[in-house]
Amino acid sequence: MMEQPDRPPSRDHPSTGFRPSGRQIVAGIISLLLVIFIATNTIQVEISFIVTSVTMPLWLVLAVTAGLGVLIGMGLGARRTKRKYMNPG
Repeated sequence: MMEQPDRPPSRDHPSTGFRPSGRQIVAGIISLLLVIFIATNTIQVEISFIVTSVTMPLWLVLAVTAGLGVLIGMGLGARRTKRKYMNPG
């Protein structure tokens, strides 16, 4: 009988487990710091828009701003990925 050559375990193999990339680790740390920052800023603030002003909790303003930043970043990332595959080279 022929012996099987040593192969590295596949990514689907259960013994390898999840290994986060450096980018995922940095994103996790930034997300944790952002949540702590939002949770510690609970005062009421006056927010001025173009023609009006509203008073709301600072944590809500920070959370909405962070959410919009994530959505814009995801949109730009998807656009860059699409452009990369549409124009290889």
